[in-house]
Amino acid sequence: MPTQPFIRTRFPTRLPSSAGRVVGAGLVLAGLFFGGMTAKDMGYANGHRGDAGTLTVQECRTQFDRVGSSRHRHARPVVTCTGAFQDDEGGAAVEDATVETGAKFEPGKQLAVQKTDYKFVMIEEQWIWRSLAIVGVSVCAIVAGLFCLLTGFGTRRGPGFRDAWHRVPGGTVVRAVLAGAGGLAALGAAAALLVDGLV
Repeated sequence: MPTQPFIRTRFPTRLPSSAGRVVGAGLVLAGLFFGGMTAKDMGYANGHRGDAGTLTVQECRTQFDRVGSSRHRHARPVVTCTGAFQDDEGGAAVEDATVETGAKFEPGKQLAVQKTDYKFVMIEEQWIWRSLAIVGVSVCAIVAGLFCLLTGFGTRRGPGFRDAWHRVPGGTVVRAVLAGAGGLAALGAAAALLVDGLV
C-alpha cells in the first residue's frame, strides 16, 4: 500500500493580519472611550458645564487606593473633603457633598466646585492639564489602532513595523496623516504632563 507523502500544513496567510486588526480595533475603542469620557468631563473643571457653586469644608480625609499591576502595586493617597454645597444660582443646598481635592483644608474653607450629574469636581488648572494629557494619550492609542487596522501590525506573527508602514493603504498621504496626528498628540500629552508637574 503506497504511503501518503507528508504534507506540511500551512497556516492561512491572513491569520496574522486578522489578529493585528483585532488589536487595532481594541486600541481604537479604548482610545475613543477614555478620550471621550475625559473630554466630556473637562467642561466641568473649567466651569463651562455643570452647576457652579461653593463647598464649605467640614472635614477632610486621606484614603489610600491600591494602584498598579498585580506585581507592582502601591498605595496612592487620595484626599477628599466633605461639606455643604451651595450653587451660585441659589438652588437647594447639598449636605455631605464630597469632592476630591488633592490637599487637606481647614473646616470652614470655601472651595469653588462644579456639580456634575454624578459627583463634585474642583475648578482647578491642574485637573485640566491632566485631562489634556489623557486625551493626548487616547489620540495616540486611536492612531496606533488605525495603523494596526490598516496593516495587520501588532502581533508576533504579523508583519514587521517597516513592512507594515510601507503597506499602509493610501501611501504617503495616509502615512503623513498618521505620523502627524500621532506625533502632535504625543507632544501635547508630554507638554500637558510637564505643565501638570509644574503647576
